[in-house]
Amino acid sequence: MHNLTYRDLRLEDTDALHAIVSDWDVVRQMGSWPWPPQYRFTESRCTTYKGAGFVWGLFAPELIGMVAVTEGELGYLLAREYWGKGIVTAMARTAINHGFRDPALLEVTASIWGDNHGSGRVLAKLGFVKTHDGTEHALARDEKTTSHYYSLSRDVWHRLRCDAQ
Repeated sequence: MHNLTYRDLRLEDTDALHAIVSDWDVVRQMGSWPWPPQYRFTESRCTTYKGAGFVWGLFAPELIGMVAVTEGELGYLLAREYWGKGIVTAMARTAINHGFRDPALLEVTASIWGDNHGSGRVLAKLGFVKTHDGTEHALARDEKTTSHYYSLSRDVWHRLRCDAQ
């Protein structure tokens, strides 16, 4: 897909985002999203992020997902009908490039649930290395869940980008 655009989420995106996060297969992989879906929670995510970093909606031209680098951590979600098309890799690459424009950001981290093999492949393609494993409470699953933690340094990212050109 070549017609992807990114922008801050707005309140008028709430219905479209809520439809995406009403899919169990999407939300079960998210760390902080509730299940069953809660409209007010979704609405709270449809504002400009105020911390260090950014949260963008991904549009094609309708909202199909989100990508973020917040406090140095990469996160994303994508409507299930778009899985397996390389979109997550493309949107994560765009977000990492944007994140590393901040000279204070020396590393981007990411974490995934132990059964999220697709995201593990995406992170590996992007150059992330696994740093450790742990266990966290998954809000949507309402259970302790194995987590894998990853890191990507600015230096490695720039080297990989240069090697690719």
